[in-house]
Amino acid sequence: MSTTDTAFEHWWTLPGQWVEPPNDRRRKGWSGVLRAPLADGTVYIKRQLNYLCRTLSHPFGWPTVSREWHYLKRLEELGILAPRPLFHGVRRSADGVEAVLVTEELSGYLSLADLPAVDDSVHAAIARETGLVVGRLHHARLQHCCLYDKHVMVRLDEGRPPRIALIDLQKMHPCLTRARAAARDLRQLQRRQSFFTAADWEIFMTAHQQAIARR
Repeated sequence: MSTTDTAFEHWWTLPGQWVEPPNDRRRKGWSGVLRAPLADGTVYIKRQLNYLCRTLSHPFGWPTVSREWHYLKRLEELGILAPRPLFHGVRRSADGVEAVLVTEELSGYLSLADLPAVDDSVHAAIARETGLVVGRLHHARLQHCCLYDKHVMVRLDEGRPPRIALIDLQKMHPCLTRARAAARDLRQLQRRQSFFTAADWEIFMTAHQQAIARR
């Protein structure tokens, strides 16, 4: 067995606690996520069987974790925070296409949906930093496609600006224009969040426009 095969088998069978139990309602396959504590930290392992998407570059199917791995690496290149990808692999078995993605836990982060009450200045800082991050994504002509409050992660450390990370990239894709990349994401986020006030949203949009328009 090759090193790659051994690594795949390790992550495919490593025990952990399911945080998203296997879901077999779509694509004639299943997908699930478990959390596993290791000696040097905690990881999230997404396992899939025959859970494929079709794109122009992969007309016969592509595991959604493979697409997520691709865009996690792309965000690393862009300097946009996201879970650090540790391992990705795909293999064929008697059951079909098995795929696995392992990412490092975002320690100290809470989703925008789970943030506690904060004062107005912190609200404004989170709005500005989120706008800059989302604007940088759209500047690269990338659309998240599932930009809900639970997929925007925030870390608050005293004495420094909020840190913003994006998760759940399995539907991300490129767009021809920045405006097209932004349109759906901004509608989704505005509709699917309750943390930002109207004033916060104006701050968010100003920062977003600054980031998306930069040269």
